[in-house]
Amino acid sequence: MATGPDTPHLLPGEALRSTMQPLPAQGHGIRRVLVCLDRSPSSEVCLPYAVCISKTFGSELTLLHVQEARHEGSGPHSTDALGWEISRREANEYLEHHERRARELSGRPVDVRLEQGHPAERILAIARELGADLTVLGSHGEGGVAAWNLGSTVQQVLALARGSVLIARSSSPAPDAVCPKRILVPLDGSPRTESVLPTVVRFAKAQDAEILLAHVIEEPQATAVLRAAEDLELARDLANRLESRAQQYLEQLRDQLTKEGASVRALVVRHAYGHQVLLDLAQQEQVDLVVLSAHGVTCNAAQPFGSVTANMLAHSVVPILVLQDLPEPDLQRTGDVVDDEVAPPLRASFAPGPS
Repeated sequence: MATGPDTPHLLPGEALRSTMQPLPAQGHGIRRVLVCLDRSPSSEVCLPYAVCISKTFGSELTLLHVQEARHEGSGPHSTDALGWEISRREANEYLEHHERRARELSGRPVDVRLEQGHPAERILAIARELGADLTVLGSHGEGGVAAWNLGSTVQQVLALARGSVLIARSSSPAPDAVCPKRILVPLDGSPRTESVLPTVVRFAKAQDAEILLAHVIEEPQATAVLRAAEDLELARDLANRLESRAQQYLEQLRDQLTKEGASVRALVVRHAYGHQVLLDLAQQEQVDLVVLSAHGVTCNAAQPFGSVTANMLAHSVVPILVLQDLPEPDLQRTGDVVDDEVAPPLRASFAPGPS
């Protein structure tokens, strides 16, 4: 997401729970939204989510369709010019139809872009050109839902994404509008995961939605290293202590967010498989949207997403909104995993301002 002079970069270790200001009347964290459509019902499921976000944050919407070149004829690069022109006109009509639909639903002007080339490459290029704060895609495109959890274009976009993303799972048919009523927010106790909270509160209040704050404590398991009875007992005592601390932590956040007018519930989950339990929790709690930070307490600036977030993106059957916490220059560097003391500064997901 774009940042400006009014967007603070939180210092490493600075916890939002102790510094969060009252939320301003207008948000500035999601100013431009790029919506990627490929003329398939599978991709169109993302449009209502983009419209919902645009209405909440006053974001500018751009609908994008990338027309892939069709190589036909005798030569490897020959093209049927008439067929290409027909396809181009059909794509333009398709975009105009959804532009009207999005404009009616959002009550805001909507731009359209018809591009030619490799879909993932053009999506990334246009997102950068527009300075899009959020790129919205369906989990699958015209190839439909197959054995892969995500379509190939989505996988390629996520591999090189530099901003925030929203992935909406395919459903048939796509709804005209969405109104999330329960939003899951996984937290690991770090300022990075907390950086999404002002945006979540603003969105939840607009939708009259409940926020479910969740923290996972991994249950110690016997291994070749951790097998002595006294060691297992010590590890489980530590897990008990962490569970108690996590409950206090989430209750403190819940009380603070409740003062901002949000409906909030806190849940500490203890499980042997931390990654999987979040996926299960989203379904068990019947959440409509998962929102989380791109990185957590351990931040590898060479990767656009941390391991927990990457797993959620790949496997969540619930629509997922990932807010990028790193400034783009930090995302472009390479290096080893770094700890929270030397991790790059946060890019706030919501620009605080005067009430």
